Amino acid sequence: MALRIEAVAFLALLLLTLIRLPSAIREPSSRLTWIATMTGLAAVFMVGVVVPLPIVDSWLGGTNVANLVQNILATTAFWFVMQAALTLDGSRFNPRSLWELPAMFLSFTIPFLLITDRGTTTDEFIKETADQIGLWAYASLYMGCVVLIMARMLRGIHGRKPRPYILIRIGAWAILAASLIEIFYLTLRVAGLGRTQTVETVGALFTIPFYGGVVLVCAGIIVFAVARAGRWSMNATLGRLLAKASIDRGMLVKPIPDEDPVHETYRLAVRLTDIANSQELTKRERVLLRAATEMLDRQMRAPAVVRMSSVMGTVTAP
Repeated sequence: MALRIEAVAFLALLLLTLIRLPSAIREPSSRLTWIATMTGLAAVFMVGVVVPLPIVDSWLGGTNVANLVQNILATTAFWFVMQAALTLDGSRFNPRSLWELPAMFLSFTIPFLLITDRGTTTDEFIKETADQIGLWAYASLYMGCVVLIMARMLRGIHGRKPRPYILIRIGAWAILAASLIEIFYLTLRVAGLGRTQTVETVGALFTIPFYGGVVLVCAGIIVFAVARAGRWSMNATLGRLLAKASIDRGMLVKPIPDEDPVHETYRLAVRLTDIANSQELTKRERVLLRAATEMLDRQMRAPAVVRMSSVMGTVTAP
């Protein structure tokens, strides 16, 4: 089951990486998600989903350093996912906050280096070494960083209405809960309770909610990406139709290089509204204007959209 859920997480991250690549190239605001999925993909790769773990770890010396690299990559991915989720409403990313990442890395890398015996490569590294205080500090601090990131993300998206946030919230809660379970398991082990059936049952509760949470967060962001692509396409189509309507009235329409389809639709709809103030619109023009108004009102990209809606109200009524 562990391998299956990790493979599902890997495929979800791969799918999201491919889906977001075009928008990451086109829109700087989409690059946070793309960085998150790329680092998350690399983190799951380190588990041995694609290339066997002994081979991956042998590249790093064969002393389970792959586990440290995986956790550094995963922390980076979770942190950028948090930033991406917080900026889905159009708010800006603050590059100054990047200092948090090296601070988190240091917090659990130093204890990792202090583990007295890391042994040879094994996918049971945490469980086989959990009786060492160094391992407890290393893994607990890593999980603590994940808890902090998920808590900040949940607080930041609290109250947001779009449905994809439901998937992100459930996923974040699952990851947070799994991380707390892992800290509890590690504490039981370092306390000397050994690998009894009860203790290992607690440890087994980690994998499915953790990787399942990753899949749900990815699913939520994918839904956002698909919806955004749909809006982009619909605005582009509306923009072309509005431009044709202006041209049909003998007006000159000059395209603006690299103009966002939303801005183009707004600009051309305002032009058609100005025409409506002095001339009667055709039925087709009224339908176009109504469609543009409803589209822009839903997106709520700027206060100007609301103002435009009130201005257009009289000309878009049936």
